[in-house]
Amino acid sequence: MNTPVQISGEEEVARPAPPGFPDRAEMELLLRIGLFSPDDEIALRKVWRILKGQTDDYLDMMLGMVAAHPALVTALTALRGEESATHSLDGAETIRDRFRRWLFETCFFPYEPPWLKQLYLKLSPPDSAAQPSPVLLLPGFRHAVALAYPLVATARPFLAVKGRDHQDIERMQHALLKAILLQVALLSKLYVKEGLW
Repeated sequence: MNTPVQISGEEEVARPAPPGFPDRAEMELLLRIGLFSPDDEIALRKVWRILKGQTDDYLDMMLGMVAAHPALVTALTALRGEESATHSLDGAETIRDRFRRWLFETCFFPYEPPWLKQLYLKLSPPDSAAQPSPVLLLPGFRHAVALAYPLVATARPFLAVKGRDHQDIERMQHALLKAILLQVALLSKLYVKEGLW
C-alpha cells in the first residue's frame, strides 16, 4: 500500500546550501544547459499527481529490472545498510519509502532536492568522528548514470494510463529525464576530483 508523502521539503530547501553544494549561479547554468523550463516544472508536478498512487507498482517494475543485475542488487542493499551477504530486495520497505520520497522531491524540488542536500551535509567535512562512510551512502557512480534512463522508461506505462495524449506523455517523460539527469550531475560533484567538476 502506498503511504502519502508529506510536503515538508520546503523548510529543507529554504535552509542554506550545505558545504560543496553548487551555488545558485552554477545551478542556473546547469538548468540552462539542460534546457530546463517552467513548463518542465509543471510537467513534473503532473508526473507526481499521476504516479503518487502507483509508486509501489512503479518501484516493483524497477526492482524487477534491478534484480536481473546482481551488481545493482548489491548497490541497493548497501544503501539500505544491510550486510553484503543479504542480496535480496524482498520486503524492502525502506527502499519503498526512500523511492516514494525521492520521486516526490524530484517532482517538487527538481533543482534543489532535499535528499541530495542532506547527502552533501552528511558528507561535508567531519564535525565528529561519527561521520558515515561515503561508501555506505553513495551508489557506484556508474549505476547512478546508468539508471537515469530506465527510471524514465519504466514510468511510461504509468504515465500513459487513461489514454493520455502521446505528446503529454512525452512532455512528462522529458521533464522527468531532465530532472534525473540534473540530480546525477549534482551527485557527480561528490565523486569528481576537486577542480574537475
